[in-house]
Amino acid sequence: MYKSILRPLLFHIDAEEIHDKIVKVLQFYRHLAPVRMIVRSTCHADTAGWKWRNMTFRNRVGLSAGFDKAASCFDELGDWGFGFMEVGTVTPDEVKGNPSPRIFRLPKDQTLISRTGFNNPGKKVFLENLRRKQSGKYILGININTNHPDNAEQAITDILDLYRSFKDYADYYTINWGSIATEILSQVLMALLKCKQESNKPIFLKFPADLPLEKADDVIGFAVKHHIDGFIACGPSQDRSLLTNSTQAEITKVGVGGISGMPVMQKSLKVVKYLSEHAPKDMLIIGAGGVMTSSDAQAMLKSGAHLVQIYSAFIYEGPFVVKRIAKACN
Repeated sequence: MYKSILRPLLFHIDAEEIHDKIVKVLQFYRHLAPVRMIVRSTCHADTAGWKWRNMTFRNRVGLSAGFDKAASCFDELGDWGFGFMEVGTVTPDEVKGNPSPRIFRLPKDQTLISRTGFNNPGKKVFLENLRRKQSGKYILGININTNHPDNAEQAITDILDLYRSFKDYADYYTINWGSIATEILSQVLMALLKCKQESNKPIFLKFPADLPLEKADDVIGFAVKHHIDGFIACGPSQDRSLLTNSTQAEITKVGVGGISGMPVMQKSLKVVKYLSEHAPKDMLIIGAGGVMTSSDAQAMLKSGAHLVQIYSAFIYEGPFVVKRIAKACN
């Protein structure tokens, strides 16, 4: 029903506009307790759960950062069966992002193209929204960044501030590799180490899809040096050669932006496999980027991922895909 009726209707509306409408619907749904009970009972898979260190995941399926950038509906999204969710990216000060339109669909390739530019409401609003977290219901990750990626002193101040401000709500933090200059990120992580030891909240690096595998050892070495706890692989790709089903006219019309969804899957699998074989065994590996179906998720686990994250699948396959994938990963 979703793919045959609802999705075609939704896809006639601008991607960001319909996303904003869905967020508002979820915020209204927040107050419908009987409906929420029905959704939870229908969408939650009966799984054994999975434990890593002091965190117990209800199942192995998470929602990637980028869907709930303002932490405005994560609790409601949790009703749809996710074992963990990642909100953000958030920065201390509000970021308006790039001009709209800035999110596009290419349905023939089951992909999203995004050039949002880290738009988010900033720490104050984000923190107010985080206070709705229900303890024990799900694992919550927060993707954090700085408003000053090229200024070491400011970047350190920004990241330390976010880490400390969210420590009562975050189960883990993520930083996107490449979003902060490497030498500055090194200084940030060295400054962050003391806070991390006090609160014991792990930090993951989100691995970029387009980084050549021959450079992966450098990232792994960096991660080990700075006591990083795991990787999320991968982020979006800029590689337009991955778009094999859309016409050149369709691709040109969309313009620049990061590719997520089905075309990224093979890149993500290769990175996950490499990380599984070369990173320390106690590092958590989350397979992301291109996981659209249950078989995709199983391929991620077979390649060495411990957990998977989805985003585009939630849009292209519908909300019940979470339960299907969770069952397949049990």
